[in-house]
Parts: sequence; structure tokens; C-alpha cells
Amino acid sequence: MADYGGLYGDGGFNQDIGNSEYGGENNGSQKQQLRSSLTPVTIKQITEATQPIPDGEFQVNNVDLNLVSFVGVVRNVNDITSAVLITIEDGTGSIEVRRWIDESTNASESEAQKYELNKYVYVTGALKEFNGKKNLQHATIRGITDHNEVVYHHLNAIAHHLKSQGLSTRPGTSGGDNGLFVKDSNGMDLPGSLQDRIFSVIRDNTSSMQEGVPVPFISSKLNTTDDVVMELCSELINEGKIYSGYDDSAYLAV
Repeated sequence: MADYGGLYGDGGFNQDIGNSEYGGENNGSQKQQLRSSLTPVTIKQITEATQPIPDGEFQVNNVDLNLVSFVGVVRNVNDITSAVLITIEDGTGSIEVRRWIDESTNASESEAQKYELNKYVYVTGALKEFNGKKNLQHATIRGITDHNEVVYHHLNAIAHHLKSQGLSTRPGTSGGDNGLFVKDSNGMDLPGSLQDRIFSVIRDNTSSMQEGVPVPFISSKLNTTDDVVMELCSELINEGKIYSGYDDSAYLAV
């Protein structure tokens, strides 16, 4: 029950999404880099997002949303043969996530049985609109077994939002400071910061892993999960410290 389709299984991330080349010439790569970034959000942010340009990027509080992640509780599962509709809420709102089923496989019933009511899940996907409703394309749903991940995600979503507005999460610090992580008196990340340690692993191994330092390698080194590493790597990409290697699950230091 904990797999929920896996991170790259049926209906998971399409590897072509965000598979951009950041090395070498960077002209025109910044927009693709932003499209490849996984943004931690709440469901309320998704439902309040708008499209200033038809068929363009969704925006909320002047932040572009493309690939998003959120955590929530499964409240309803509806099998409609061609798809399974999973209603998920996180305390800020609810959203319906659609998992398409190949009708020729008769797999809709087994797909629906993967999702347990009132269980926390981690969801990722590309934000789109379908029949006037927000939905996630190439959605992945993974069961959460460590509930610290729920708290971490919401803190990360808050930090990302404040940082995008040029605000701080700590009083007395300048805009852009991610105060949710441990800082010294000069506002610099201490070695205990997970984001700082992730960057150190990538930097220290970039020369020997020229195709990119794999996410599983980083998570095993730091005793954390792949999803946490990918979220923090998205932050490091936005800060211009790292870029994607041979695909979007391996990274190199600038």
C-alpha cells in the first residue's frame, strides 16, 4: 500500500518534463530550469493560482507554478473505469487528483485499491487545468510513513513562499534568508543545515561524477529521503548553485 504508483511508475513524472541541459551554454536555459523546479505548495495555493496568459504558466503571489508538490490526506477514491479520482485535502483546501487507466488492461479496480482513506500521501505533478478545474498532469502519489515529512513539507512551502516575496522567516534578518534552517550569527548556513550538506555532497562529487551526482547517492549519504533531496535541490537550482546533470535526478555544482 505504501508505493502508490511509485515515483516514476504509471502516471508518474514523464522523464521528458524538465529534461533540460544546464551545462555548457546557458542561453535560454533559465526558463527551462524554472519549469523543471519542483515547487512545494499547499492546496490553497494551487486553487488560488491563476493564468495571466491563456495556456501560460500558472501564478500565485507572482510565483510561477509548473511542477508542484504537496502533502495531504486521502478523503475519497472514485473509480470511473477510465480513471481513478483521488480527493486529497491538507487543511487549506482539497483537490481531485486523476490517475488515468488504460481501459484495455482492466486495471482500474486494482489501481483504486492502492489508496487508503485517511492516510497521508505525498503528491507531485505538473499543474494544468482540465474542464475548468485544476489538476495534476503526470501525477505521482506516494504513501507517507514518516509523519515528520508532513511537517517538513509545510515548513518548506512556507519558506519558499516567503523567500519568493523577498521576506524572511526570522525577525531581524534580510529578505531572501531561509530562516527555517540553522544559521550562525552572520546568517550563514551551519554544517547542520540539510540544504547546505546536500550542496556539499554535490560539490565534493561533481568532479568524479561528471554526469551528475544521483539523488539516491545523496539521500543515502545524508540518511534522508529522495523526495526531500529533490525539493532542496530545486531550491539550490533556483539559487544558481547547482544544475541538472544527465537527467533531472542527478545534479552538478556550478
